[in-house]
Amino acid sequence: MKRALVIAWILSLRLIVHAADPPLLKVYIAAKEPGAGLRAADFSRFPKLGYISDKPDFTISQLEGVAFGSRPGRQKPDGSSSSPTEDRRSLELRLTAKDADALKKLTSAHVGSRLLLMLNDQPLVAPEIKTPMIGQSMYISHVPKELNTKELKAKLETLVQKPKQSQPSATPLPKA
Repeated sequence: MKRALVIAWILSLRLIVHAADPPLLKVYIAAKEPGAGLRAADFSRFPKLGYISDKPDFTISQLEGVAFGSRPGRQKPDGSSSSPTEDRRSLELRLTAKDADALKKLTSAHVGSRLLLMLNDQPLVAPEIKTPMIGQSMYISHVPKELNTKELKAKLETLVQKPKQSQPSATPLPKA
C-alpha cells in the first residue's frame, strides 16, 4: 500500500511539473520519403503527412503578439466594402525578428515540402511551403473546431514576451 502511494505521488508530481512547462511552438519539415532519423508523421488531422525528425527543426519559445485574425469586409450593394471583422476561427502570431529570419531561412531551403507547426505535441497546421516565409506574421487560418480557439489563443499568449520594466535609478538621497 505504501509503495502504491509513493508511485501515485511521484506520478502526480510529474504531471504538475510537466503542466508548469511553458508551451513551445515546434516547427518540423515533413520529408516525403523515409530517411535516417525520421519517423512517420501520422495525425488524425494530417494523416500520412510525411516523415519528421524526433527533434523539431526549429522551436519558437517567444512571440511578440497573438491576435484573432481579421476577415476582409463584405462587399456592400453600393460597391463599397465594410471594414474588416475579427475572425474567431483564425489566429495571427507575431514572431520575433530573430525567429522570423530563422523561419525564412528554413522555409527557403524547403520549398515544396510541408511545414508542420505543433503546440507542444498538438498539430496546428501543416501547409505546403510554396514560397519562403517573409515578415514577422504567421497566420493559422481555419483553426479546427475540435480546438477551442480562445483556449489556444490563451496558451499562445503565454509565449508573448513581456516588455521590460525600467528599474528606478538607485540615486542616493541627499543628506539633510
